[in-house]
Amino acid sequence: MRRITVALGLGAAALGLGLAVVATGPSASGAIATSRSGVITALRHASAAGLVAGAGPVHVFNLYGAEEGRADRRPANLVLSEFSSMRDVVWRTWGPRRAAGRGLLSGTWCMPGCLAEPYAATVELGAVREIGGKRFFTRFAADGDFPHPESPADTLSGALPTP
Repeated sequence: MRRITVALGLGAAALGLGLAVVATGPSASGAIATSRSGVITALRHASAAGLVAGAGPVHVFNLYGAEEGRADRRPANLVLSEFSSMRDVVWRTWGPRRAAGRGLLSGTWCMPGCLAEPYAATVELGAVREIGGKRFFTRFAADGDFPHPESPADTLSGALPTP
């Protein structure tokens, strides 16, 4: 039996993961036996940290100030849907599976009041999909202490624009 050790490298160390991936040689079935606490755990952490090959950065397709849209990361201003947008967003987290931030929400559903005085709100992005070789958030949910519309679909939650 042979022992193989693979380190995730500087990226993992810089993130404080401190993980080593350990695999042992061929098992009785001929497959490579892996240490459950080594390989599987390390891959989960690496995936969560965006370190797995091919994962790449996650974007949001943003129409704010760009009618044709653009792939954006951590935008300060973001169109959520045809009915809602946020500005002055400060992102608490960003990727690889979700993003969360706080900002000012306005939209057609709360006019005219919220255009002059937008609502303080939280926003979450999720449902990452690969589109055209890039990874994009495809769903959003916004919430806060403000009057909610009768039908929150597409105003406070729903599908984000995509390329």
